[in-house]
Amino acid sequence: MDYRIEKQEAFKVIAKRARYEGGGEISQQNIHATWENCQKDGTIGKLCKYVNTESIFGNSIVGICFDNPNEGDFDYAIGTAYSGGAVEEGLTVEEVPANTWVVFPCTGAMPEVFQKLWKRVYTEFFPTSKYQPSGGMCIEVYPSNDVYCNDFDCEIWLSVVEK
Repeated sequence: MDYRIEKQEAFKVIAKRARYEGGGEISQQNIHATWENCQKDGTIGKLCKYVNTESIFGNSIVGICFDNPNEGDFDYAIGTAYSGGAVEEGLTVEEVPANTWVVFPCTGAMPEVFQKLWKRVYTEFFPTSKYQPSGGMCIEVYPSNDVYCNDFDCEIWLSVVEK
């Protein structure tokens, strides 16, 4: 599998954060609806004003899962790296703690390619690597809003520790 390891100090994101109930499978539809609503209500446009190509995520918007959705209720946010400045209404500044991340590039038609990658991460990568998930935090990095093209590029960042 194609991946890289990133050790990152704590950093901040500016985001719209929400609590989701019922675990990962139940909440996937709600998260999808949140992305659609954020596009329609202008939240994505607000976040794009904060994009800094020199930041950890470059010109990307991210989805951040702060907890493990397989363990029940969890917090999820849509945001971008925060470099300072006034915080627009409806957004918050969140701190992402220092972590070691395993970063998986992903290219293909969404959401199928994402689903296949998640399966491979848990059936191929974790069983054979020296890493295991740590706390369930993950970040989905989206450098473009053209998620419906057949060769969409994105990344999944998973917080990990050595076994």
